[in-house]
Amino acid sequence: MIYVMHSNKLRVLQNTLNDFRPQRSKKYIIVSTPTAFLDTVFDKSVLDTVYTSTLSNTAPRYESHIRLDVICLPLHNFLSSPSSPVVHIFLQDKLLQFVSEDPTAIIKFFDHFIETDTSASFGKILYLFFNSQLNDDLDELEKIEDRLSIMEDEILSNEHLNVNYSQKAIAVSRIVRLTKQYYEQFSNIIESLSWNENNFFDDATLKYFKILGSKLDRLLENTARLLTFASEVREMYQTEVDMRANKIMQLFTVITVIFAPLTLLVGWYGMNLMMPEFHFRYAYPVIIAASLIFSISIIWYFKKRKWF
Repeated sequence: MIYVMHSNKLRVLQNTLNDFRPQRSKKYIIVSTPTAFLDTVFDKSVLDTVYTSTLSNTAPRYESHIRLDVICLPLHNFLSSPSSPVVHIFLQDKLLQFVSEDPTAIIKFFDHFIETDTSASFGKILYLFFNSQLNDDLDELEKIEDRLSIMEDEILSNEHLNVNYSQKAIAVSRIVRLTKQYYEQFSNIIESLSWNENNFFDDATLKYFKILGSKLDRLLENTARLLTFASEVREMYQTEVDMRANKIMQLFTVITVIFAPLTLLVGWYGMNLMMPEFHFRYAYPVIIAASLIFSISIIWYFKKRKWF
């Protein structure tokens, strides 16, 4: 897809790259796949030197070359899909080119941009495109926070401790960490663009990049807070599990203490020896009564101390 800038308004020039003959007096935006990439630049001597190494490297980054800026960024952040397609953006004085294996989302962005009939420079278009990648992120982060809050409430209710909330919290932490890493890389790209080494951007555009950088800083703060929240939920779950285990062990200890004297009596009178009380008429009921009194006394004492 080829777009032409006319009086700072974007218009569709043609749908394919076939027979495209750019005019040096006009500015163009081209959205293409890597296979259709090479034949659509004004100065191939500039681009051929970085083409192979650039498209083969999908790591998010910014590169500045002579008369050329190169940006690589996933089309969507990791909240939606860790395997999102990557877009390479090549910026020259008269050409802005988006190269991606799946350019559908990019074309939709430009279709919407044309519908709004907005005046814009290359710099503002880049700002709007980058900003579109972050439009839903705050809502997504709030959903993750709500998810953690629900987990916290369920843990405190002690009704769902059979569910492994530790694994759930770790899964959330993994998503948030990947998202945080994405924001950090994105922020580095915006900061590098703000240096404006090739003087492609005016002061107004640099202000847009500053706004975008501030937005990324806020998103980074939110992800850092969510990582702390997820860690607290995991620790809370482990604490509740430990407390339940301690209560069970406490109950077993109380039962052991209650039956310890009875066990002693069983062992004592289980010996194959003749004892004087065997000839006492009321020895059996006395031993039973003594055992009951001792056991009840221990239970009363533990209840008084609120040990169970």
